[in-house]
Amino acid sequence: MMSPLSELKQELISTPAVATVSAQAAGRRRAPLTVRIEAITEEHLAGWRQLERRIGEVPLAVSSDWTETWLNHYGGVVPARVALGETDGMLRGICLVTEGVGRHAGPFPLRTRHIGTAGERHGESVCVEYNSLLVEDRFRDSFASGVIQVVLQESSFDALHLDGFRESELPIGRRNDAGFELTRRSSRYFDLRATRDAGADVLERLGRSTRSKLRRTLKKYGELDIQWAESIDEADEILTELTELHQARWQSAGEHGAFAAERFREFQRELAVRLVPQRRAVLFRVRHQGATVGCLMLLVDRGRMLDYLSGFAPFDEKPSPGIVTHYLCMQEALLRGFDAYDFLVGDKRHKENLSTDSNELVWAVHQRPTGRNRLVGCLRKARRFVRGTRRSATEEEAE
Repeated sequence: MMSPLSELKQELISTPAVATVSAQAAGRRRAPLTVRIEAITEEHLAGWRQLERRIGEVPLAVSSDWTETWLNHYGGVVPARVALGETDGMLRGICLVTEGVGRHAGPFPLRTRHIGTAGERHGESVCVEYNSLLVEDRFRDSFASGVIQVVLQESSFDALHLDGFRESELPIGRRNDAGFELTRRSSRYFDLRATRDAGADVLERLGRSTRSKLRRTLKKYGELDIQWAESIDEADEILTELTELHQARWQSAGEHGAFAAERFREFQRELAVRLVPQRRAVLFRVRHQGATVGCLMLLVDRGRMLDYLSGFAPFDEKPSPGIVTHYLCMQEALLRGFDAYDFLVGDKRHKENLSTDSNELVWAVHQRPTGRNRLVGCLRKARRFVRGTRRSATEEEAE
């Protein structure tokens, strides 16, 4: 049986290099950086790993472990190629370029391109945040510019998406020459490093009402047991229970839950097997009197803990299971030397109550001037006009 990567390679083997552009790296007397897009091969992934080792600490979302795990589970259903940046045959930068699956604007299918591990069908996405490019710092601007230029030279798609980048790492430059529409979302976090430097603990840095609620709840519980997985077996056990708790809560609310898709479940399981031994993922569990209060899976990105997945006991069985589990994990993370505890994007109340600061992540979209986009644009304008007309008529009747 062919592996997902082999199937992907076979499917795209006839795909030619889309284009080659050259951009001068910052500084003088450096060879120009040539950027091109190719079908993915095992040689490209070997080069990815070599570049990662050469750079050192890299964003988790562009690490070889994250990328290869994604390709193993999504590469057979989400068409993906690789963008390469080279000088004199030396690899300087690399990233995935994927094709969105199942994207629509109303009844109209949309052909999208994405940078990084994105483009999955709705309900199966790994929801990448803190996206980035794997590139040597001195070639970052030229590689980013080259990737955008090469992708936009293609004519077979409607929109290019840049999903979940920090603005400082967004590959469109300060002037946004390509005309991307930007959507900014807050990623709230608790600053563990500042707390440690101040000689404080987590509870002291929270707001007054949150502190009071936590103290009352912890007193009600009494003794709580925490478990920070130190082995793959422990991590697998916690992830299994996390999945069960997560699905039970969402299904009770009439929703499918993140783990409804087998592809997503298997991605998370392989990710844990790869990352836990490297201390790049954390599986954490809180128990009370032998029963589980909550389970967490957090990713570790350059000293930053990312609150990725969770599963909690029902509220009628355990009081405030989410905030208690997060608080105890934050306190343990403080003791273990992590820099930040990041809740990622979203408007859940516990993210505001347990955070001290926030970053902005950006989702950027470039709409190409295709006939499909023009038609969708006209229909949206017509819909807004009809709604405005109805609203005006309603207001006149009210008067």
